[in-house]
Amino acid sequence: MSATATFARPATPGMVQRRTRYAVLALSVFVSVLLLIAMGSIVRVTGYGLGCPDWPLCYGQVVPPPAIAAWVEFTHRLVGAATSLQIVLLGVVAWRSYRREPWVFRPAVAAVGLLVVQIGLGGLHVLMEIPPATGWVHTGVAMAIAALVASQVAVTHPAAQRLSARAGAVGRNRRLLAAVTATAAATYFLVLTGSYVTRSGASLVCPAFPACGAAPEATGLSSLIAIQMLHRYTAFSVAIAACLTLLWLVRTAGAEPGFHAVALALATLIVIQFSLGITNVLLYLPMWSRTLHLLVAAMLWTGLVMLWVVLRRSDSADPPVAPVACHWLVMLWVVLRRSDSQSAADV
Repeated sequence: MSATATFARPATPGMVQRRTRYAVLALSVFVSVLLLIAMGSIVRVTGYGLGCPDWPLCYGQVVPPPAIAAWVEFTHRLVGAATSLQIVLLGVVAWRSYRREPWVFRPAVAAVGLLVVQIGLGGLHVLMEIPPATGWVHTGVAMAIAALVASQVAVTHPAAQRLSARAGAVGRNRRLLAAVTATAAATYFLVLTGSYVTRSGASLVCPAFPACGAAPEATGLSSLIAIQMLHRYTAFSVAIAACLTLLWLVRTAGAEPGFHAVALALATLIVIQFSLGITNVLLYLPMWSRTLHLLVAAMLWTGLVMLWVVLRRSDSADPPVAPVACHWLVMLWVVLRRSDSQSAADV
């Protein structure tokens, strides 16, 4: 049986209802994860990361005191709790009903596993008084969870199923699939560099765009400038690579309107994201654009993951979820070690 038919094969009315409920749950979890990412960004840009200085309680209470900082952080925790319950429910349903369907079972269970890591990181981040390193890894793991949940939407949503079924020459083009894979991986790396810019304090070290401009006269800024410019060079590279890949997708898809719509949506996100990045620099980091910058980054990243799933699923029975997740974690570890080495060299 082909991978395209894995979740859409003929079934009894009861099975159809269960699959429809699972598809709705997957979409609900995906929206909740994006909302949680946005809420986490709001906590960061407002400086309320320690609005609740303890964990899991807030000032030793279940309900925090009447303070804005405490309630902003507490709201983030409430959204996180609601999202976590949905992710666990998704994993439980996948375990009970879809163990023989790897495109459903493996990502759902992997998301639960990463959720355990993420909850531990969140508590550690607060108890250690929000150090940059744990916050950076926290963002990376959040994006990995978002990708795993997004894959469930790409597998179960009727429109995505139809797109996989009609992929034809697009799905069989291994070079195009490799280009989409590389673009998605580069986008994830771009998100990591952007998060590291924020965590390292390099956000405004370059006051101009696209060049750095006249950086403030101060010692020890060379490493911050390098971090900022690495993010910019990566952003330009990813934008160019993504646009070329999307053009290739449209050309290969021919008259298939579904892929045209996907390419247009992703291209629009690229333009919005680039505009928000420029706004952050020229307007000196307004809160609204910083929050939207991370949210749109998550949408672009997960959109590319969905496209990858649609193409890969049309031509393969088993998703390499475990290897891909391992690669994400290895990437986090390598970049973190390099940043530590660079910091030691600067000292």
